Amino acid sequence: MSEQEDNFRKNRGDEQRKAFDSYVHAMTVISEPHRMIHDGFFFNASGVETGVANAASVDLLIVMPAGSFGHLTLVEFSLDDAPCDVFFYEDVVTSADGTAVNVRNHNRVNANDTSNATVTSGPTITDIGTLLHQRYIPAPSAPGQQAGGLLVTGEDAEWVLGSPTVETKYLWRITNNSGGAITIGYHFNGYEIGYVG
Repeated sequence: MSEQEDNFRKNRGDEQRKAFDSYVHAMTVISEPHRMIHDGFFFNASGVETGVANAASVDLLIVMPAGSFGHLTLVEFSLDDAPCDVFFYEDVVTSADGTAVNVRNHNRVNANDTSNATVTSGPTITDIGTLLHQRYIPAPSAPGQQAGGLLVTGEDAEWVLGSPTVETKYLWRITNNSGGAITIGYHFNGYEIGYVG
């Protein structure tokens, strides 16, 4: 049996049983994220930060415990105004992790699973870590841009986060360069496969 088989199933029969949806008594043919929702492994984190001053940033920390692996499938920011810069960092070091963000399981009917990851707002950063990704949200006056509600979505494909041996911290930083105070809304979607046990 391969290492992957050891990590994701107890035995081949167990995997075969999990290929079927026990509620509709049929083999699963839906997409992987859709199946993760049905099995209670898909989570949402969201919130709103008001009065973000010009040149100030909103910092959102994702902490993955050792041995947990998150699949971040969508990141969305909605803004009153822009331009704004968006940065994504790995191996961030903090002296305080900040205030807990609302994280909820997408399956509200028959799943009691909670996310292994934690998401917080306003961490105290002592080492920014490694820049993984950067996006620019242009001003509303830029050609083809709408007047408000600008956003950046999960069009860059999913990020698989975590480490088998150490806790790993990730940071999304949104910096307001609009010239005035704005409100920033955020929304993350992702899943953690949990078939072990």
